[in-house]
Amino acid sequence: MEGHVVASHPVVMVKQPDRKPIYVQVREKIELGRECDGLLLDDPQCSRRHVALIPRDGAIVVEDLGSTNGTFLGGTRLTAAAELSAGTEVRVGGTLIALAVETTRPDTQSGAVRPAPVSVPRETSIEMVARTVEKQRPDAPSIGQHEGTVTIVFSDIESSTEAATRLGDTTWITVLNAHNTIIRRNLARWGGHEVKNQGDGFMLTFPSARRAVCCMAEVQQDLVRHAAANPEQAVRIRVGVHTGEVIVDDGDIFGKHVIIAARVANLAQGGEILVSSLVWDITSARGDLEYGEPRSVTLKGIEGSWTVYPLIWENLEATV
Repeated sequence: MEGHVVASHPVVMVKQPDRKPIYVQVREKIELGRECDGLLLDDPQCSRRHVALIPRDGAIVVEDLGSTNGTFLGGTRLTAAAELSAGTEVRVGGTLIALAVETTRPDTQSGAVRPAPVSVPRETSIEMVARTVEKQRPDAPSIGQHEGTVTIVFSDIESSTEAATRLGDTTWITVLNAHNTIIRRNLARWGGHEVKNQGDGFMLTFPSARRAVCCMAEVQQDLVRHAAANPEQAVRIRVGVHTGEVIVDDGDIFGKHVIIAARVANLAQGGEILVSSLVWDITSARGDLEYGEPRSVTLKGIEGSWTVYPLIWENLEATV
């Protein structure tokens, strides 16, 4: 009969961006970083020596090693060594570390003890960009003149991890470059500003809601044309648009409305532009922009119910 054996040393799961998780049994102090005497992380947001995991009395203690971007335990930046408990995540750059709560089970054929599977939460590119902006807080000059009330756009490629795996590295880089070029070309045309780019995810700001919506409509149209000419490079993007007050404090940009925009984008399907009810109110007054049926939704971490509207962009001839 299959039994469960608790590992004699704690085991952690390490999940780097766009990579399968690995499991590490922590027998002695181990460092993690891009260039360290320990576990090397292929994560540009990590420092060379970023964090140390220290076994202590059957538990794991997490210690930041003076990293540039910080180590976050349960969403709070570490200022001193702290114990990693079950159900709590450590984030270093784009990398997630968690206790594997590694009950183990014997292999039915060899009898060898193997780790039980651990579920790994998948983070979208939109969530990654939003988290990076909130934690790193880019310098205020990076948003150009778009301070105060602005329109915020998040976008990413639908199922990008699966697409990258299917296409292979060389083709995927070509696809990603074409996608980025289309976004940046339209961004310049419509007077928007690129706040952050993380992989295939973008955070953009615009001085008006109409400019934001029209810009992303033309991005979608250009992607369709590119896919028609290059079928092997076809991708669809998800877009979320929201207008709100951006807080600028001592050279930093942050605020609730950044998160709302990211949450709206995460609800979008590939090829869809979803806008918040405020953006709909602002942009629908002229009657030249067509929207689909409203949807009542909940936004993770945001109280109450929200209404979002899908833009009908396929035949839109955008004008300011």
